Amino acid sequence: MKVEKGVITNRQLMFLIFSFMEFMVMSINFVYSVSGRDTWIAVLAAYAVAIIAAVMYTAIIEKFPGEDLVRINDIVLGPYIGKLFSVLYIWFFFEYMIHFAYFFNSFWITYIMTDTPREVFAIMLIIICAMAVRSGIEVIARCSFLFSTIVAAMVIIAAILLIKDLNINNFMPILNIEPKKFIQSVHSILTIPFCDIVVFLMLMPYAKDKKKIRKPMLAAISLSTLLLLINVLVNIAVAGQRVVTSSSVTFAIIREIEIGEVLTRLDVLVAITLLITVFMKITIFYYATVLGLSQMLRLRSYKPLIVPVGIIATAISIFLYPSDMEQVYAAQYIWPFNASLFEFVLPAITLAVIGIRGFIKNRIGNGVYE
Repeated sequence: MKVEKGVITNRQLMFLIFSFMEFMVMSINFVYSVSGRDTWIAVLAAYAVAIIAAVMYTAIIEKFPGEDLVRINDIVLGPYIGKLFSVLYIWFFFEYMIHFAYFFNSFWITYIMTDTPREVFAIMLIIICAMAVRSGIEVIARCSFLFSTIVAAMVIIAAILLIKDLNINNFMPILNIEPKKFIQSVHSILTIPFCDIVVFLMLMPYAKDKKKIRKPMLAAISLSTLLLLINVLVNIAVAGQRVVTSSSVTFAIIREIEIGEVLTRLDVLVAITLLITVFMKITIFYYATVLGLSQMLRLRSYKPLIVPVGIIATAISIFLYPSDMEQVYAAQYIWPFNASLFEFVLPAITLAVIGIRGFIKNRIGNGVYE
């Protein structure tokens, strides 16, 4: 039984995924300390693998049009193993929700409003996201076009204003990085900014044309990668080796923009970009969490779960890490391996079981086992 009655067009699905992925413009900062000036190459490598992952995700959905991840797990893996997979996925979505809430709070109190208690931003952010989740998938999807356009425009405007500061020599030498560190950076970029789109296995069934969902997803990934690549190339061309030591490269170089006495302190662009992108990120994970829980609990609506999940998420996100450096360490060395289980291993198992069952069914249908 579907607890969400809304329907979105495939075009809206594309912009929804695009606006969701635009957060990578802000979350890429922790990778610079690993891959430095070769981060742009790591982005391209991660993009190539992400396309393969997206094909895997859409292959699962296209086998069961109109069914979401929880229902597919039950159908493919049975009521017990299927439920176990669903619980793991829901926990994964909730984990992402609280991690991004912590990231937002840390950035805001570090760079924007340093004297404000962390609790204030955590509560306000979750309340706003809860209101969006309560409004449903159609409202969220309609907002995504506006939000994705604003963020893309800000990235492009910032790049144009920084043209005079670009130095191509900052890219040299190319590939001056250890293979181990390059693989680590690709893995981090792949699991955090890219393949968290596995969450859309919960949302894609609400697309109008359920048999043509691969194109919107691939288009959104490509647009997001282009935007990220512009941001990374500009950051490296302006900051050079400083990208390795700066905690927020984008914020640092945007603050340096000065055009006469008219355009100064444009770091507000970064603040607005962060606010929009983290809102979309948390809202989607929030929505998937309550949607999955409501199906597991056989509720008629996901709305009764919005408040309790929001309260728990707020309480955890406030004290998630002892310090911001702990989060950076987790993003570089722990989270990519944790995320790989949910973004690659579990979907691969599901798709493999679908393939094996389909093969056996065809063999039986052809009379091979008679």
